[in-house]
Amino acid sequence: PRTGREGLNSTLRLLVNTLSIGSMSGEHVVYGFLRELLVSKDEASEVLILHCQGQPPPAELMALGARSIAVSNRLKKWFVRPLWELTRLPALLKQQRIDRVFNVSGAITPWLKVPQVSLGMNPWCYVSAARSGWKEEFKAFMQRRSYRYAFRNAEHMVYISRHLRDLYRQANADCTSDEAPSTIAYVGLDQVLYDSADRMSHSTRTPITVLSVSAFAPWKGVETLVRAIHLLRNNGTALNLSLVGPWPDKSYQEKIRGLVADLGLQDAVRIFGKVSVEELHHHYASHQVYCLMSNCESFGIPAAEAMAFGTPVVSSTDCAISEICAGAGLFGPSGDVEWTANALRELLETPSLWSECSEA
Repeated sequence: PRTGREGLNSTLRLLVNTLSIGSMSGEHVVYGFLRELLVSKDEASEVLILHCQGQPPPAELMALGARSIAVSNRLKKWFVRPLWELTRLPALLKQQRIDRVFNVSGAITPWLKVPQVSLGMNPWCYVSAARSGWKEEFKAFMQRRSYRYAFRNAEHMVYISRHLRDLYRQANADCTSDEAPSTIAYVGLDQVLYDSADRMSHSTRTPITVLSVSAFAPWKGVETLVRAIHLLRNNGTALNLSLVGPWPDKSYQEKIRGLVADLGLQDAVRIFGKVSVEELHHHYASHQVYCLMSNCESFGIPAAEAMAFGTPVVSSTDCAISEICAGAGLFGPSGDVEWTANALRELLETPSLWSECSEA
């Protein structure tokens, strides 16, 4: 409840600004947090979700009492949205009598008269290897500016990993004395996944198999993993790799397909693309090791999902996965083919280590 002339018993009205959500992983994070908030909130409080017309919140959230405010789909565009938030959002907040805004973009809107909390979940603008070309560099520059403003002026910052908070702090080292209060809030996994993991806990795993699940963008390090598979096969380990997930950048998919062909790995590397939830869970349960040598992850939901199935993880110390999956695998430098190959071999050929990581 808010304080003031209305007294302690008046309704707290929270606006959740979801206009910046542009991926399934973003929806997973935000709607997962909102689900818990709606279940546990005071009955007198209200949660209003601001969203684009073509991206409505899940019906489950509405059934839990959330209200929906839809705006034009053109606000999905990152260069249009800030202007709308500066010029139109203040009137909306006044009209809806909003007491607090929860932004999910890692930024806040300047000059709003209500307190703002911001959820940091995107490390992209802080990782130079994750972008190329002047357009992406300009977008990253603008994001860093907006994140810096939130870092100093938010009522509270929520980060989904220590790794991400460290990136914010490193980028704003000259103003850490002005840093907003912050909390680390790890992402949850849904109950459907845990139920599947329980049902499949005694499934037989296919020997010497590696799984990689992600939305395969150029910074995911797929070429490092493919080259590691090639190195291992040349040294007598007949390893097979499954790549499961969408390819937002089709040119990157063609690059990887070309690399697989050049290395003669057509029989060793299978590219599945996006699959159903049931198929995805089967992959987690049937492969021996999960691997993603990414250099840009603020959490690593697929790695955490693999961990829930008891599948050990090989990943990079250059992203948040080594923090999230600590104890459940081996972690080293992204881009290092030899280290990746050795880590995979060690897990696959050392039953005691595999069991220790699987149990963790």
